Amino acid sequence: MLWQTTVGGESIEDRARTRARLRAQARGVWGEAKRHGAYRVERYMMIVHVGGRTESPVLAAETLKPVIDAGTDMGLWPDDDPEHRLMTLYARDPRRMQGRGALIHVTVVECAVDWSGWDCLHWLLASTGAGARGVLPVLSIPDALWLTSNMRLPAGQRQDRQSAVMRLAEPVWREQGGLGAHVLAVAAVSYPDARYYGDPDNTAETVTAMYGTGVALGKVPAVPEVFAFMLNPVQCDPHSHLVQLACVTVPIGWSVLSTLLAGGTG
Repeated sequence: MLWQTTVGGESIEDRARTRARLRAQARGVWGEAKRHGAYRVERYMMIVHVGGRTESPVLAAETLKPVIDAGTDMGLWPDDDPEHRLMTLYARDPRRMQGRGALIHVTVVECAVDWSGWDCLHWLLASTGAGARGVLPVLSIPDALWLTSNMRLPAGQRQDRQSAVMRLAEPVWREQGGLGAHVLAVAAVSYPDARYYGDPDNTAETVTAMYGTGVALGKVPAVPEVFAFMLNPVQCDPHSHLVQLACVTVPIGWSVLSTLLAGGTG
């Protein structure tokens, strides 16, 4: 009953009520983590593993928003903006889960104080191997089509904007080559005001529509190994937003958690 996705059809009121319940429940979970030794971090990556679901885990970004906000409430980091939360990565938890619903594991990875989102990206891409191939569709999206999880729009308007983004992205994707079944994706999001520190994964409803066009055209798999968000601090054109969606092949058996355990983040 509390599960929400970036393609859900809930009303504005239902979304708000569900977010409030999730945030309250998550505050208890974060509080328990603190009692077991979880400590405050300044700069960090967040790796989110989603179990018990068959769809792409990035669709869970709508459920994760109040969970992350609850960690801010409990003082585990100064803020969850991209000055502190440098990258958020969504991956599927391959373990079987009994019963219905979903199980979410959040790994908070402390980063060096001089790291930025670009350092997280370099760390991630370095794990893909020498033979990796990639594509970089870039899409400028006008304000009239832009969609974030903070916008209080009826379900029909949200779906209309997602459909329009898919149409806008189609010619961009047609110019790209296909990458096969094992891919990581990183969305670097630019804002027209470089001083604005908007949360990049709040744009998941827009970005997953853009990625979904690549899926529909057979360029990328429906469920990538990891889907990540970061801020691109370079200012884009006024009245628009720019999404650079790097999609890169990874070896069979690759996982972001194994990459983390193998080398850490410095």
